[in-house]
Amino acid sequence: MARILVIDDDATMRHLLRLHLVALQHSVEVAADAAEAIRTILEKTPDLIISDLNMPYMDGLELLKALRGDEITKRVPVIVLTGSTSDENWMEAMRLGVTRYVIKPVQLDELVKEVNMALKSSVQEHR
Repeated sequence: MARILVIDDDATMRHLLRLHLVALQHSVEVAADAAEAIRTILEKTPDLIISDLNMPYMDGLELLKALRGDEITKRVPVIVLTGSTSDENWMEAMRLGVTRYVIKPVQLDELVKEVNMALKSSVQEHR
């Protein structure tokens, strides 16, 4: 299936997302912050990134801006999975080209649907 990178400073959230995505036959890497995520991305570009917004050092919007500014990662679909209901964050994420914006808490079936939609749109975009 797909290579997915999960970025969240909450260890429990990383663990739960990894368990659910691996059960769906995806290969999953995790990162606790943007710096760790960038190192992981440099090693092997994922097919999908799921990222929180509120993280230490570099927040999810700054990471998204960096990803969209790089030739290799600018087309990688990104799902923002956040507890933030801020309209400003949503608008900025959309402006930066986020694929999906999902508010925590999220039901497993909804997350699966969002992942499948993001991966499907990515495959169609590369045809």
